[in-house]
Amino acid sequence: MSDNLPGNEPNSNPVPPPGASTPPPAAPAAPPAGSAANMPPAPTAPPAPAYSAGPVQPKGLAIAALVLGILSLIFVWVPIAGFIGGVVALILGILALRKGQHKGMSLTGIITGALAAIIGLVVSILFFVGLSMLGGTLDDAQQAVKDCQAGASTVEVAGQTVSCDDLSY
Repeated sequence: MSDNLPGNEPNSNPVPPPGASTPPPAAPAAPPAGSAANMPPAPTAPPAPAYSAGPVQPKGLAIAALVLGILSLIFVWVPIAGFIGGVVALILGILALRKGQHKGMSLTGIITGALAAIIGLVVSILFFVGLSMLGGTLDDAQQAVKDCQAGASTVEVAGQTVSCDDLSY
């Protein structure tokens, strides 16, 4: 089986017999005298161009829009903070696009900023409407406590008649 492996043929790997030396390769012939002066110099390849990564685009506004847009979405439930942060992120994203900065980060900053501004505006409106409605109720409750302390037996709180005995103050 080992007879048919590559390299087992008698002439495939000739090994010189011991003591026999191989002659050195012949040196190239010298050019005739005087002919080198008549020949033009050998052409050389132009140097390889130095490749650079190109000009580095500034990304400051785009990164700021992206980070502020994401933070505004996180803090959108805080009245006014989400709205203001979203508007600033939206403005920074638009400025970054106009200045030709990184398009992906700029667009993400614009989108997250717009979402935060819209949701933040709704949350802020609902917060202040609820606060104004609650403010009247608190004033009524405080007045009811004062009336009960002054000796009233019943008071009206938020449109309902309540016995002063039921109030704990």
